[in-house]
Amino acid sequence: MKLPKKPKLPSSLTNISPAMRLSLLTCLLIAFAFSITNIILLFRPYGLIPALAVELILISVGIILAILQTLILAALKKIHWLTAIILFTSVFLCFTTLNMAIYVLPLMIFGMVAIYLAVMFFTGQYETLRKPKKALYIVLLGFSGSLAVILLVLTFWPGPVLKSNVRPETAKLALPYAVSMDDTDPVPENPSSPGSYQYQVYYYASPTQNSLFNYQYPVPSDQQQNTFPSQTADASELLVGWSFMRRQMLGFETDQLPLNAQVWMPEGEGPFPLTLIVHGNHESGDRSDDGYAYLGELLASHGIIAASVDENFLNSSVLYDLLLLSGLKAENSTRAFVLLEHLQQWYEWNGDTSSPFFHKVDFDNLALIGHSRGGEAVAIAAAFSQLGYYPDNGMVSFDYPFRIKTVAAIAPVYRQYDPAGLELKLKDVNYLVLHGAHDMDVYSFMGANTYRQVDVSESGMKAQIWMQYANHGQFNSSWQVHDVSGLASLGFHEKMLMSMDEQQQAAKVFIGAFLQSTLLDRSEYNTLFKNFTYGDRWLPRAQYVTDYADSQTLLLDHFDDSYDLGSSSSGLVTYSAEGFDTWTIDALPAKWENSNRVLTLMWSSESPDNQMPIFNVDFKPDTLYTGDKLYMSLCSDNQSTQEAEVYFDIRLTDSTGSTATMSINDFGGVVNPIDAPISKPLFSAITGSSEPVLQMVCIPTVRFEGLYGEITSMEWLFHNIEDSKDGQTLFIDDMRIEK
Repeated sequence: MKLPKKPKLPSSLTNISPAMRLSLLTCLLIAFAFSITNIILLFRPYGLIPALAVELILISVGIILAILQTLILAALKKIHWLTAIILFTSVFLCFTTLNMAIYVLPLMIFGMVAIYLAVMFFTGQYETLRKPKKALYIVLLGFSGSLAVILLVLTFWPGPVLKSNVRPETAKLALPYAVSMDDTDPVPENPSSPGSYQYQVYYYASPTQNSLFNYQYPVPSDQQQNTFPSQTADASELLVGWSFMRRQMLGFETDQLPLNAQVWMPEGEGPFPLTLIVHGNHESGDRSDDGYAYLGELLASHGIIAASVDENFLNSSVLYDLLLLSGLKAENSTRAFVLLEHLQQWYEWNGDTSSPFFHKVDFDNLALIGHSRGGEAVAIAAAFSQLGYYPDNGMVSFDYPFRIKTVAAIAPVYRQYDPAGLELKLKDVNYLVLHGAHDMDVYSFMGANTYRQVDVSESGMKAQIWMQYANHGQFNSSWQVHDVSGLASLGFHEKMLMSMDEQQQAAKVFIGAFLQSTLLDRSEYNTLFKNFTYGDRWLPRAQYVTDYADSQTLLLDHFDDSYDLGSSSSGLVTYSAEGFDTWTIDALPAKWENSNRVLTLMWSSESPDNQMPIFNVDFKPDTLYTGDKLYMSLCSDNQSTQEAEVYFDIRLTDSTGSTATMSINDFGGVVNPIDAPISKPLFSAITGSSEPVLQMVCIPTVRFEGLYGEITSMEWLFHNIEDSKDGQTLFIDDMRIEK
């Protein structure tokens, strides 16, 4: 009797060594874990069925790509076809879950190599190799194993923790400040404290559409009686790329975008100023608009209507955008358009006797607050409100019977929309920009570019705040600590961040003060933006860099629209320099694109003839007098604690020829780039850890003793040239005079 033959493994498996089998099994287990992670991430906003569907599509795409690459490699006879399919599919799945993280993928690859070589070594296959190959395999095993261990540690190392003993005791110790405070200055109440108004919470929403998953604006069941119907907005001439999945999931087209919002309404007769708050980009199915209740409640308590607007349907989505392969176009200009349509709806309600909002709104005092992409959208909306036509298509007309008075941008993006291809500019609009130095999403201070394009020479004020230890997401209670999705957050030192309560406290101080100043005429808060130490008892312990300008100052030069080094854009001052390596007008360096042009002085001990660098500013007659204040924005590029600080003496000369000299350090000094190493080592090569940020400095001429009447010239004398072997750079911008 013949015994049954022992079943054989398929030849495709027998051709793979045991070491490779174990490596591939490890690879498959990692890929499986990542697929489960992906399903969990998508389950929260969309539910189980869409999450499973997306992951099945991703697996299918991964297998197809792997087969295509395998055919090429098999033709070259470089790798076994089954090995290639498993490897490439696993790498693809890990990459889609990581969302551009750079640690786990190389960890998986080097780990597989190490496992493969280790199995060969311990199973005896290593002994069959010749001596040169043995040595090579040992070197490869040590190299790949060491790298795998290092990457494993880096992946799960939480990074440095923000401790109280490394934070400044008060804001005064953090950075030099701009304007000396007088003991007689009025000290207003904390702008982040609740005001005296009681308020009610309302909702409004467009009619629910028929959709595959019954999309509707989520109003709490106990608030249904306080919910009112709104119209829709037709953005069909603006928005492109509305996918089939968006249509099926949401249930509406681009000509029926909903106007949904949560409202905090002060009690009383009114009318009250109105502020719309808009979120930025996030996973579309994960609601973002409910993360600003802390601002809505604060503003309403001070007598300002606040409405947090739903624009989640304009956000990107793995599901709606076909795995992010088909995104929306002209999306940020549409965000701005939808905001104006919200205001148009409020304008109609304000005149409707049957509306609960009848005569509640003061349309002379309108403000917009935006975060991230919403931060750019609010500036676009302010510009659109002053136009008669959409800049990119004149067949779309604008006819809004209101103007935006105040804009506050939180960590905004920059130039995702350019009207007719040009950089956005604003005039006579109050503008505030607030940005965190530890932002892991908009990791460069992009809002500083928009700030420079805001003209307040005739009316209004503008201010910018750069704050240490703050990230992108914690300004929104829903987004919280993670600025990037999935396991990509493993690439960042999130333990370095201040708490969400602290970060939102800073936002309430600055935004609350700015809106109370511009909408409620509480100008006593303006000093906070000239000198952040004015609010040190309200602010979390951190470092702040600030800049400020208003219509009460005379602009001497902003260096943005001229290449004439000898004279200013205003024609009120002329320049000359000696002893520098170079002086020029150039873009201020940044981690990302920067359009702000600044005056740049560079010198070192190798300067010509070792001559002391001197920068001269001559004032035209009737420009500057004793008693005036001279403002300018300064920073250096000194990123090393080993380098000498940038400082210089200021020598003023009056019309009689009398001179007086003081040090720039007497007025706060020059601020250096502040290190914010939020990224782990490999990723920091891409994001950088610091960038120059301009700090406004005020020089009261009255402090220069012995000067009288008209001041004719100013000299900057750089004495510490011997400490400048490696070279030093000073950036200057926005020279102004306050009478």
